[in-house]
Amino acid sequence: MPKRPATDDAPAVELSPPHLEGVDELSAEVFRALHATLRLHKQLMTRTLAAHGTHPGQATCLRLLAVHDGITQRDLADALHLARPTVSKMLQAMEKAGVVERRPDETDQRLTCVKLTAAGRALERDLRAVAADYVNETIGTLPEGDRRELARLLDDLAASISRATDEL
Repeated sequence: MPKRPATDDAPAVELSPPHLEGVDELSAEVFRALHATLRLHKQLMTRTLAAHGTHPGQATCLRLLAVHDGITQRDLADALHLARPTVSKMLQAMEKAGVVERRPDETDQRLTCVKLTAAGRALERDLRAVAADYVNETIGTLPEGDRRELARLLDDLAASISRATDEL
C-alpha cells in the first residue's frame, strides 16, 4: 500500500482502504493486489502512450481498425464498449491528427465508416511495437511457470466476473 510521507507535523502513515465486511482476509488481499496492479498498469500505459502522442482509448481504436478497417462508427462504438458520442469525439480528435478518416457508407448513407489513413496504419504499427515492449518489460519478466499460472488464474477470475455480470 502507498504511504503518506512524513512531514514536520506528522509521521508517515500507510494508506489502506477500509476492511470489507463479510470478506475473508485472503480474498481482500487478492482484491487489493488486483486493484493496485490495474491502477499501476493504467498509469504506466497512459504515460507510455502519451509519449507517443496517443492514449489507451485511441490505441485500442487503432488496433480494432487495423483488423476491421472500414467498420461503421456504430459497430466501432459497440466493439469498444463505449457510448457513440464518446467514440464520435475520439474520432474527431483522431481525424484532426490525420490518423483516421470518416466517410458515409456506400450502401447506407445514414452510416459512417471509419478507415485508417497511411499515418494511422504507421502509428498502429508503432503502438503495436510499444505494446510488445511493455509486455516484455512487465509480464515477460515473470518466470514461465508463474505466467502460465497467472494466465490460468486470470481466466478463472474473468469467468467468475462474467457469470456475475450475466446475473445482473
